[in-house]
Amino acid sequence: MVLLSAVAALYLNSLDAPFIFDDFPAIVRNATLREGWPSWAMLRPPAEAAGATGRPVVNATLALDYTLGGLNVRGYHLTNLILHALVTLALWGVVRRTLRGRTGHQPVHAEALAFTLAALWAVHPLLTETVVCVVQRNEELVAWFYLLTLYGFIRSAATTAAWPRRLWAAAAVAACALGMASKEVMVSAPLVVWLYDRTFLAGSFRGALRARGGWYAGLAATWGLLAVLMLTNDQRAGTVGFGLGVSSWDYLLTQCRALVLYLKLAFWPHPLVVDYGTAVVHHWQQVWAHGLFVLLLLAATVWALFRRPVPGFLAACFFLLLAPSSSFVPLTTQTIAEHRMYLPLAPLLLLALLAAHALRPRPFLLFALPLLLPLAFLSSRRIAVFRDEERLWSATVAA
Repeated sequence: MVLLSAVAALYLNSLDAPFIFDDFPAIVRNATLREGWPSWAMLRPPAEAAGATGRPVVNATLALDYTLGGLNVRGYHLTNLILHALVTLALWGVVRRTLRGRTGHQPVHAEALAFTLAALWAVHPLLTETVVCVVQRNEELVAWFYLLTLYGFIRSAATTAAWPRRLWAAAAVAACALGMASKEVMVSAPLVVWLYDRTFLAGSFRGALRARGGWYAGLAATWGLLAVLMLTNDQRAGTVGFGLGVSSWDYLLTQCRALVLYLKLAFWPHPLVVDYGTAVVHHWQQVWAHGLFVLLLLAATVWALFRRPVPGFLAACFFLLLAPSSSFVPLTTQTIAEHRMYLPLAPLLLLALLAAHALRPRPFLLFALPLLLPLAFLSSRRIAVFRDEERLWSATVAA
């Protein structure tokens, strides 16, 4: 209830924010929303629907909002708020059950760590774009299904009774499939679950496959749904993929700068920008320091996977979650976007909290929880900017 109250208190002020940016092609000019709910049309979003293109689950939620309230923006924002609350609870549940299963973490510490992480994540200013920009609910939906997949796996692995175990496994596979139909980020979910199994349960990749091979086959099958959606949507109306004017090498160089920026914003969220434009880096000399830093982080992640599995798992989650949008596949209309950090922010914050907990097991709450107020204050100020479109774009140009 505390987590839900914090989300509601912070984001209720966003309900009157106008449609902006990609909301117009995805909602205002999206003819499939007018077919009613439910309908077959809502599962076939048009090529020009921006964040809803090729993502039938996202389009279906927009169609439901339109059926209930037309173009009244309050209903769309309320759905985004509810989704953010659901993701917060799912994150809390996954981390809580994971830490309670680890030796060395007393239940009270697991509860405190899980609650602190969920609270800090829920009010972080870096998430405001995802929650307030309606069409960015694709990040919320894929994050929710991603975490539900992990949660279902955790419950299935911890249950001894046959039918409940199968039901949790089936729920996890269903969540994975819905995530594939929400955003392409979900492609890494089966790999992350396998890595989770190896880190916290089976002890080895081979042992995880041996113990739950059929379960992983079900997860891998959901890749087929993602493949169909990608093949039938023609590079998302010419905005994603190869041969669109941005080379893979230039995009990769640009992502070196993007990854360092995302890391900085995770711990110092200022300034926040809704649109970074379409500029790309063409010469490695421009980002050699960024690239070297990212390579060192990747090397440290590989080392930690074998020597310090838990920090290694969290660092690997950060890179795997960002890999579909921040590697070598060009996204020509947005080369850098803060909303991509919606779920990847969670493993970064958990890494920081675990480090603080390792240094001072109990007093860490004394400095972790007081961060809630300044983070919430910064988020509230950012939400106020979104409420005025002229102010938002003036701030964007200034930054």
